Amino acid sequence: MRKSPFATRNSPFAAIGATVRRADEDRWLAGRFAHPIIRERLIALYAVNYEIARSAETVSTAALGDIRHAWWREALEEIHTGQGPRTHPALEAYAQAHSKAPFLRHPWSIIIDARAADLESAPFADFDTLTKYVDATAGALMQLAIAACDADAPASAMTFIQPAARAWGYAGLLRAAPVWVARGRRLGVDLAVLRRAGLDAHSRARQEAKIIPEKFFPAFGYVTLASRYLRAPESEPSLFERQIRLVTASATGRL
Repeated sequence: MRKSPFATRNSPFAAIGATVRRADEDRWLAGRFAHPIIRERLIALYAVNYEIARSAETVSTAALGDIRHAWWREALEEIHTGQGPRTHPALEAYAQAHSKAPFLRHPWSIIIDARAADLESAPFADFDTLTKYVDATAGALMQLAIAACDADAPASAMTFIQPAARAWGYAGLLRAAPVWVARGRRLGVDLAVLRRAGLDAHSRARQEAKIIPEKFFPAFGYVTLASRYLRAPESEPSLFERQIRLVTASATGRL
């Protein structure tokens, strides 16, 4: 296997790879199917996303969360405008990957704006509001990941993102519902409706995936696990089961 030019002893990727695997293992597993350079680009994206997504868990007030989000917005903007990264392993990795092949810029604003909802105590107003949140978080991140594999992604890949990200995002919210309740917050939607919508979205994504070039699989392959999570959100599949599902999806080109 050809060695990545990023993979040195002092590489920032060494510091963040374990964090991404612990926090976002399904995306990390799908990224294993990529060329080492693309793999590290995906790791950088997921590391930054993790730091932004966990803001609500690391602050005591919404105001502090807004400050944290502003910090990440400014830090990413600095990298995209050619300034050096701030001192943070995820940003250092992101900047190094970005210097080789620029990442998309706009989706980060969409993600950070959407994450403001995590700082609120009220449930989603309705299912449409929840879906917009999923599109702006899981959807925008998948857009970043697909473009990280190839900046000239075909229109078919962009069309695929919506149902794929919704299947994944709905599954994630369904799995997280007990945690939300424990923290005194509810989703505000019927969980049975959320499950059906997720399965419908996954079915559409499976159809769209048939025409997506294989090189993009590392950016979305984890969606093959969505149907498993939607059908049994209360039980966690083993690492072996997830690996088998990913290998099968990669080999067959089907989610």
